[in-house]
Formats: sequence, C-alpha cells, structure tokens
Amino acid sequence: MFHNILSCYLAMALAIFCVWFGLFISDKTTPKNHLVSWVVLLIAPLFWPIVLPLSIRELVVKLINRQNRQEHIQLKEALINLQTNELNVN
Repeated sequence: MFHNILSCYLAMALAIFCVWFGLFISDKTTPKNHLVSWVVLLIAPLFWPIVLPLSIRELVVKLINRQNRQEHIQLKEALINLQTNELNVN
C-alpha cells in the first residue's frame, strides 16, 4: 500500500518537474545560471501534494463567494423592483 502511494507521489512529482522544467527552459526572462531558480525548480515538485489541495480549496472558496455575491445582487435588484412597483401603485 505505502509502496503504491510512494510510486504515485514520485510519478506525479516527476511529471510536474518535467512540465515546469520545460516552462523554465522556454522562459526567455530568467537567466539559466540563476541558482535560486534551479533550487526552486528542484524542490517545488516535492510539495505538490500540499500545494495542490490548498490551491483547489482557494478556487472553490472564490467560486462560492462569487456565487453568493451574484445571489446578493439579484436579491437586492428584486427588492428595489418591488419597492419601485409599490411606489408606482400608490
């Protein structure tokens, strides 16, 4: 069981490293001899199981907040229309 989890973790870390490495090599703004860039490139894929769920959670919270704001705006518009209709009737 642990062996399978470790294998999946390493496979995903390798895949992420390959994608990021390709992006790093194709980036013309970063010098390729910058040590900090290489350190980040080598260490960052090790933390993907922590970062990925946090990123997904942040996206879900933003989506929920956007939906709540939209519902609040619709409710406010409905109340304004109701008040406007009452004023027109009187």
